Amino acid sequence: MALSQSDIEALEIKEKQYLVPLGEPKELYLKIHPTGRKVFQLREQKLKKYITIGEFRKGLLSLAEARKEAIKILQQLRSGDFIDNKNKKFTLNMANDHYIETIGKKLSYFTIKKEQGTFVKYIQPMLGEKPINLLEKKDFLPIYDHMNSKNIYSTLNKSIAFICRILELARQRGELKTNIIVDLKDLQKYYRLINDDCNVKHFKALVEEKEVKFMLECMKEYRQRARVNVNIINAIYFTLLTAQRSKNIRFAKWSEIDFDNNLWVIQAEDMKVKSNGENIIPLNEYALKILQIQKMFNVNKEYVFFNFDKCISDNFASKFFKMYDLKHTIHGFRSTFRSICTEKSNELIKLGIGKDIAEMILHHVNGSEVERAYNRSKAIDLRKQLMNWYGEYLNSLCPFDFK
Repeated sequence: MALSQSDIEALEIKEKQYLVPLGEPKELYLKIHPTGRKVFQLREQKLKKYITIGEFRKGLLSLAEARKEAIKILQQLRSGDFIDNKNKKFTLNMANDHYIETIGKKLSYFTIKKEQGTFVKYIQPMLGEKPINLLEKKDFLPIYDHMNSKNIYSTLNKSIAFICRILELARQRGELKTNIIVDLKDLQKYYRLINDDCNVKHFKALVEEKEVKFMLECMKEYRQRARVNVNIINAIYFTLLTAQRSKNIRFAKWSEIDFDNNLWVIQAEDMKVKSNGENIIPLNEYALKILQIQKMFNVNKEYVFFNFDKCISDNFASKFFKMYDLKHTIHGFRSTFRSICTEKSNELIKLGIGKDIAEMILHHVNGSEVERAYNRSKAIDLRKQLMNWYGEYLNSLCPFDFK
């Protein structure tokens, strides 16, 4: 028969601790200690789970509340959703550390630096020490509302995606037991929706030949303006001519340039996908001319494109695009390169240049795998042919005038 609150209060204290079944549910017990403490326990024999619910104290934890909690725990145990104390201790910081130790090894230094910079600045102060199984959507709302108010929607969106990645890794290890990833993806949709309503621009890449020509004409005119920052316009040209990510342009070092062989060799650890190995980009005559100009006034600097003693900023091209009201960004230059190679594929095939060579330049494939199909020297020669052809193609649309 199920005991009542008054029955519990009347239970005697003995020299040794003992258990009293409370019924409703049958797995609920009360442990009476010699000190007088009376503690509610859930004892699920089949699953071998013995869980302390809390101490019976008038005004704090009643029998009715203990019954309610016991039923809730039983439901979680049987559905596989129960979170024990071990899993409660696995914090967001610990999940992030595991991500760095595993997935982080495959990413470039710059990618990790950017991800961790946002995590440390916005997420870690409030949620770093919170167990991942106790995280709720409402925990992230103040953080992301603050970021959204600062008009850094892109950073906000990437942050949610990053948190989902580290939590997914924890879920696969069995550490995460909740549906917080689904909740965060819903939150991502919410911010996407309200920012679309605020007319956030989604920039596209240049794909039409007339668009590429117009942009080259704008670049030429911009270069001739008084007091223009030569570092910046040269960096924009170099990004277009090499089809590399803007962050690799920003952090390009003189030590990476092989002037003897006219190559730019970026080490694997500095690429977005480390596992694809180093990236070898042949430098056509126009890219080399830009480097010669840069060398005249910053040969003693570490970076090819610099701002005082540091590399140029991550939004180095924004002023140019805004000035000419171009609906594109420098990040689309890689898509421009790929689109041109696809559009002119018949011409390139006649030169013996296949689609895989363009993908090597973009570092979308592992260079060593393609090199096995051609041999290393042949693969580099084909890359040189492609980048020389690409430079001449751009020059035919609007002749370069580097002085």
